[in-house]
Amino acid sequence: MAISDSQKVDLLWKKVGFGKAKTDTNASKFAPNEANPSDFIIKSTQIWAQDSSITSVIPSANSSVTHVYLDSVSGAHEFTEDGTATDNRTWKTGITNWIPPTFGATYQLKVYAAPTNTTDPQTNGTQLFETGSGNDDQWYFDYQSGILNFIGTNLPTAIGTGTNNVLYAAGAKYVGTFGVTTDVGSTANTFVGIATTSALFSRTDVNAGDIIEVSDGGDGEYAIYMAKQDNPASTGHLTLISTKDGAGVDSQTLRANVTFNGGNVTLGDLSATSMPTQVIVDVTTAFNGTTTLSVGDVNDVDRLIGSAYIDVSEVGKFVVNPNFVYTDATDANNTVRVYVAQGTSSQGAATVTVTYS
Repeated sequence: MAISDSQKVDLLWKKVGFGKAKTDTNASKFAPNEANPSDFIIKSTQIWAQDSSITSVIPSANSSVTHVYLDSVSGAHEFTEDGTATDNRTWKTGITNWIPPTFGATYQLKVYAAPTNTTDPQTNGTQLFETGSGNDDQWYFDYQSGILNFIGTNLPTAIGTGTNNVLYAAGAKYVGTFGVTTDVGSTANTFVGIATTSALFSRTDVNAGDIIEVSDGGDGEYAIYMAKQDNPASTGHLTLISTKDGAGVDSQTLRANVTFNGGNVTLGDLSATSMPTQVIVDVTTAFNGTTTLSVGDVNDVDRLIGSAYIDVSEVGKFVVNPNFVYTDATDANNTVRVYVAQGTSSQGAATVTVTYS
């Protein structure tokens, strides 16, 4: 059984009028009582990025935004009959994105009937009005698809059986750019290698939207900002985009090789809130004599693993899982090292790995 017209109208009423999905008949659930939103999806490729450049009156010449189809400009555009529809009922322009009269009344499409290849149908053709001639011969034009349909019961006599006329459209098409644009790229500048934020705040050539790399963002590491206003004078005038720490991953590894006579070895600096989760001391060559190893920092050489837990006199792996979080805001104060007390050893080697998050 076919879907009733009342059901079709109810679906459109709820979708178009209220932005809601139809879940029941109108008798059971009025449009305001429908609960599920159903917005129209607009692809970015359909967005007229230069719509603000469309004049309120149809122009008398073509431009980079508007192409005009008038006898006096590019000539009215000839339609092609849709052979898949009833004879003379539907006509195609083959052009999309016609500018509708919402941009100005003069963009209202005008339609004329005249023989094919007529160069001046607005002068020598017969105008067919959208509201018809009074004989139920109205037409409807879809500005997006560029298709005209005689929506009334009858057809105008100017294109009916026995004539050789075709249709012509007089109007304008949008030919500007499409898509979503951000209006900062053409004017934004990039500043690289500014020493400190204080040096940045002393400059007078920074504009809103500019990107600035500061070599020392206050913790000894670089930071990248975007200016929120001209000539920023405080961090409140900046948006932090990235830092050295933020550019890294959440879980990282420090690794170094040590020998019996190589002295202390620096593994690396950790940022504030970093937590070593595992330390592995892999003795690859046994140490003779009295050499000892430990892993820690300048404040506690045994912080991550003490020498008592590493038997360097034998080949093997020694693993611990520390429970300590570094909190100093300056990474250089959170330096992890392998401390080698050589003693009397004349041989020995190991690889030390610290994993942290």
